[in-house]
Amino acid sequence: MKPNTRQVNLAAELTESIVNGPGRRYVIWLQGCPFACPGCFNPDYQPLISNQLVEVPILARRILSIKSIEGITYSGGEPFMQCEALVELNKILIKQGHSIVSYSGYTLEELQLLDDPHVTELLSQLDVLIDGKFQEKNKANLLWRGSNNQNVHFLTNRYSEYKPLIDSGGEIELIVGNDKITYTGILQDEIIKRLNELIK
Repeated sequence: MKPNTRQVNLAAELTESIVNGPGRRYVIWLQGCPFACPGCFNPDYQPLISNQLVEVPILARRILSIKSIEGITYSGGEPFMQCEALVELNKILIKQGHSIVSYSGYTLEELQLLDDPHVTELLSQLDVLIDGKFQEKNKANLLWRGSNNQNVHFLTNRYSEYKPLIDSGGEIELIVGNDKITYTGILQDEIIKRLNELIK
């Protein structure tokens, strides 16, 4: 799968969330990840395939049409596999005052060592980076994180008031529809099991 700078390869999206970063956020999950972490919350998003290919301007309009949000969060999959397209998307969103948060299986140090200008530019646009691979043996209930090896980097001062809260417990979000329950956030195994039983 060759990255396309004019398209974002989406696995899923959520127009409003309060558990995937600070404030009320639009969340997109990117398709494709090189890590295949055991116990991954989104195994369907790992394959390096084309899923929902959306032109950057179209996706930007979709995001900006949601007036109740303050920014976007990139999850995955691995967002930094599509950094060129995300940089172009961010340029549009930042002009409209939106904040940018991203997850990555890479650590901040690993991303900096890549010495890739596109990676560097994406990092320069982020307000918050949540980094590190999910480790099932270190699974934890922490704000915005699934395992205790992962770190929250405040790359700007926009959300500095959250710094004292990063070791607090995580949150979950349930979206109940007519025929399904969708959840996001870090859930305990027993809750996931019961939700999946309800969905079936």
